[in-house]
Amino acid sequence: MSQPELQHAASIPRNVFTLPSPTDITLTPFWTTVRHVDNFILQRSHAPGNPIFKNLLSTIANVLDTKQPPFRILFQRDVNTTCLQIAVGETETSVEAAWVWIERNMMPELDTIDDPFEKESWVVEKISMIVTTIDTGTDELSTDEKVRSASRAFRQLFDVPPSERLVSYYSCSLNGRQGWLYISENYLGFYSFLLGVETKKLIELKEIQDITKENSKRAMFADSLKIVTKGDDKYFFSNMFKRDEVYDLLVQLTGQAMIRLLRNAGGDAAPGSSNSPSLDRNIKSPDSQHSEGVPSLSSSGGGGVLVNPLKQDLAEQKRNTELCLHFRLPLSERLMMEGLRVGYSRCEQPTGIHNSYFPGRLYLSETFLCFESINRQAPPQQHLALCSLVLPLYTIKRVERLNSGSYGTAVSVTVWHNMEHVFQLHVHKTIAEHFCKLLSHQLVQQKPTMKRFKEFLKTCESEQLVQEEYNLIDVTDPIGGLGVRFGYPGDAKKSKDKAKTQLWRKYFSEHGRNLTMVKLPEFGKLVRVGLPNALRGEIWEECSGSIYLRLANMGVYEDILKTYEGQSSLSTEEIEKDLNRSLPEYAAYQTPEGIDSLRRVLTAYAWRNPELGYCQAMNIVTSAMLIYMTEEQAFWTLNVLVDRMCPGYYSTSMYGALLDQIIFEQLVEKTMPMLWNHFKKTDVQLSVACLPWFLSLYVNSMPLLFAFRVLDYLFLEGPRILFQIGLAILKLNGDDLLNARDDGAFLAILKNFFTTLDAPIHPNARNEKARRVTKFNEVMLTAYREFSMVTDDLVTDMRRKNQLKVVAGIESYTKRSAIRHLNDTGGFEKDEIGIIYDKYFGALYYGSGNNQGDKNERTTMDIHTFHAMLDSVTTWSKVKVSHEESAENAYMRQLGDLFIQRMYNYFKQEDHPGVTFQDTVLGFSEIMHGDIMGQIELFFKMFDHDHDDKLENVDIVDMVKEIYWLLVQINQDAFLAWDAVCNLIVRSHEQSEILRGNHLDEEACAEELANLIGLGRVDNALPLEKRIQRIESLLLDDVNPLFVIDIGLPSFRMAVLTNECLEMFFDHGFSGSFRLVKVESEQQKSLGRELFENLFDEGKKLAKTHMSTPGYYRAPSPSASPSMSPSTSSNTSSRITQETTSPPPPALGQSLSSLSLDDTSQQKEEKQDMSTQVDSLLSELGHHDN
Repeated sequence: MSQPELQHAASIPRNVFTLPSPTDITLTPFWTTVRHVDNFILQRSHAPGNPIFKNLLSTIANVLDTKQPPFRILFQRDVNTTCLQIAVGETETSVEAAWVWIERNMMPELDTIDDPFEKESWVVEKISMIVTTIDTGTDELSTDEKVRSASRAFRQLFDVPPSERLVSYYSCSLNGRQGWLYISENYLGFYSFLLGVETKKLIELKEIQDITKENSKRAMFADSLKIVTKGDDKYFFSNMFKRDEVYDLLVQLTGQAMIRLLRNAGGDAAPGSSNSPSLDRNIKSPDSQHSEGVPSLSSSGGGGVLVNPLKQDLAEQKRNTELCLHFRLPLSERLMMEGLRVGYSRCEQPTGIHNSYFPGRLYLSETFLCFESINRQAPPQQHLALCSLVLPLYTIKRVERLNSGSYGTAVSVTVWHNMEHVFQLHVHKTIAEHFCKLLSHQLVQQKPTMKRFKEFLKTCESEQLVQEEYNLIDVTDPIGGLGVRFGYPGDAKKSKDKAKTQLWRKYFSEHGRNLTMVKLPEFGKLVRVGLPNALRGEIWEECSGSIYLRLANMGVYEDILKTYEGQSSLSTEEIEKDLNRSLPEYAAYQTPEGIDSLRRVLTAYAWRNPELGYCQAMNIVTSAMLIYMTEEQAFWTLNVLVDRMCPGYYSTSMYGALLDQIIFEQLVEKTMPMLWNHFKKTDVQLSVACLPWFLSLYVNSMPLLFAFRVLDYLFLEGPRILFQIGLAILKLNGDDLLNARDDGAFLAILKNFFTTLDAPIHPNARNEKARRVTKFNEVMLTAYREFSMVTDDLVTDMRRKNQLKVVAGIESYTKRSAIRHLNDTGGFEKDEIGIIYDKYFGALYYGSGNNQGDKNERTTMDIHTFHAMLDSVTTWSKVKVSHEESAENAYMRQLGDLFIQRMYNYFKQEDHPGVTFQDTVLGFSEIMHGDIMGQIELFFKMFDHDHDDKLENVDIVDMVKEIYWLLVQINQDAFLAWDAVCNLIVRSHEQSEILRGNHLDEEACAEELANLIGLGRVDNALPLEKRIQRIESLLLDDVNPLFVIDIGLPSFRMAVLTNECLEMFFDHGFSGSFRLVKVESEQQKSLGRELFENLFDEGKKLAKTHMSTPGYYRAPSPSASPSMSPSTSSNTSSRITQETTSPPPPALGQSLSSLSLDDTSQQKEEKQDMSTQVDSLLSELGHHDN
């Protein structure tokens, strides 16, 4: 059946038809045939016995997930053959609508077909087409029959949109009641039916604030989850046999909900959006070009295409993301084969001798071949693999299979730099064959990139450094950043730059370079000892993975600059303010050349990612990178840094920095309890000094020479090193910090420490090697040795535990800020404004879905989002589509859509792209606070099309149709509504005649009124559309309309007040249909003192201290710091670790579980108002209400 045929068929019932599935009815003790016509059978389920037995059977069916819908329709080809189930229904009405549709549209067609098999084939094709056409985007197209059934039950049990897709479902218990937990894209639902008692709970994922794993049965079984919402509602799910799977799934879904919340909250324009509206349409965010952000949940398959269950898509999504983050690949990569057991060795040329053998795992993605050994490095680098290799497929010159016997397969891979890598595949032969075919296919796809690769290598400094016989690249121009011309910080001789360069040349010769490099323990050692100036930029982009983006997007940076040359935006204006504050001590940034270079990189990023644009501290980090990198290198490295390595640090809310600051404080509390207790006792705020460390990545806290060393570690190790360095700094200054009594002394100690990082620890030592050990060396040694327990897994786990609470705090702050800055509150109370905010942004949240477009489009409502908001506040907007929608109902829905569109146009200001929060408040105020005269004036303005302060015939016709719909929706009395609108027509005509001074024929008016009212009499009513057509013929006749209406507002009021029904509607009926009811789960309460008490307090002090000077993140000059004697690690350790009343810090080899922060003290949260806390914190970060 074609699409046009479907469109012209009678109305197809929704959520009833299913993909045909075989069903055996030979043994059906619980099904009774209600109707049997031709090949179709309508059946109803029944449970024999008394009500107690029925309830027992229902309970068993619910617990075992075998509950069937009570109605079904089957197709049977012949008697005693297997049936096909083609429709199911929860109610008799729904299944009856499907049966009527089958009688009208399928049975007549089947009568013309004689062959039973052809009949069955035709029915299967037609029903499948119906399902895949009208249920596109739903789980009815899932390839998993169990998912289709569970999703159908979920949508019928809970009031969720038909398009809501189910992710998975699990058996569990809530408060002792066994049932089923349903997890969908946006909701978590629980349903239980036990012995006739039904329990339902539906929780929005965006309202979840905390998810923790718990034990049940007196802490004996790890089978429970506790979920806490923002309204402080607690739900304890137990008897969950797949507890860890449910936890991981909820963390993934709530994490995506968190990102959507941050995108939609606030209502501010995108900082990177152009001041020219027409230009914004051409701007694409990074996510729109490649999936660098959170991937979309819903499949986008077209009609007629079956889709995988959403759970499979999410699992694949998670695997892809983990692979990309682990190997630093572009987040658009998709995993093709994972975790093949292999043995890796390298064949030395030209001898052919194989060197060290590394067992490990091999991964194949669309563009990369990745290997990582199973064996790890020695402590404290035990989290790093002994050998790792990432080969872009476009660097591979040859692949061949080696003869390794009948029981094994070996693959030799020769790359551009003539290195031969051998992988011995320890897998089944069929898997090895599949891998070889996939690899061959993906290599073919890389031909276009291979052609660009040679040209790209000319931009790599390592090609110039390594001079060998087979070098194919001729590089003569110097490659690098501003340091090539303006010099590099520090003394190259003192830092042994030449010696380091020679070591790197040797490493490149033996283990490959740039895109073909094998990373062994020596690689990490060479990075940690300090990178040579000429190679620093290239090694940074190789470690971060930005080099892959630069190759894949050659020329994009220049194109962006050309496209937006001369354009301005909010971000470009902010960038101009900060250019002169960026590392002013470096010579290049005192010249136009250096400033222009920094400007170009920052503005290019702002144009590429207009949603984020430009944020504070970007200029500091970028200016540091430009010393060692070209503009294009710095641009792509900034993308990786902002999007992947430090997510949320440089967003408008800076939620990533807030989150990591909280994690840092929790680590301080756990590893140095004595110091933490001192900070709490003296009310010293860690955030005063430590928050700028994270935001500027220590660049503005340390002397430049050491700040670049920190960046070396960051790109090598990842963001966890920021925590390790911070902990080491506090530990080494522990003695002095224990004597600090206020924030001023706290800051002074740290400032003095940073200005003496190059000072030797033992200046008087006899051993020259000991005299060369500086405080910076001591910091890094302490970070690696004493805080090696801070791993990537630990940081990720702590981020998961705290991120929802942090986002809830930001959301609460954003809400209060938006309410405070309303120009006009419309007379609403504070609580009412809060409810309107929740309804407004709740509609935006669900309306945007996973939309990643311009923020301007996501923070103003379009007509669909506006309709969704009205559904939540009115009694008439939400019109459910019936299973068999008659022509009358369809016409009524059209009238409703017209009125809602009219309200939308009235709410929206002409210069706004959509309805704003301010527009919504004023619109609701006019409706809910107006008296009867105000309500009449409101409708007068809405229907005055040409704004001439008069209502004419065409205006009255539209008003009659839409007010009729409103009256029916509100009063549920069609005849009374028809009587009211007919009166409105006649009385408006009377008022028009009076205004014109004409003689009024009252008898004729009364007669015509009676005729109009008679059209809608219950016993003989014409269809609504016919009645409306009659009114249109009377009022819109071009030659001789019966009624000529032309009235102003006073006359319109007179016409309305002559009818009691209309008077009641305008007096209280319409305004009373709007209900601002606060859902309990929407109430924002305290998030726990232990998370924010030290982070939020004294925020204004930090803002004054750091923002009063031009260099906000600049460390004070040495002369401003008091002279204090440096502390040593030995006496510090004695003071910090001799704590008797608190548990000692964990040992170096302590497991991750021992560092869990879910102790008893943290579970006892102290409730307090968060308003002042969050305000102080965001003020501390430079967020001002403007």
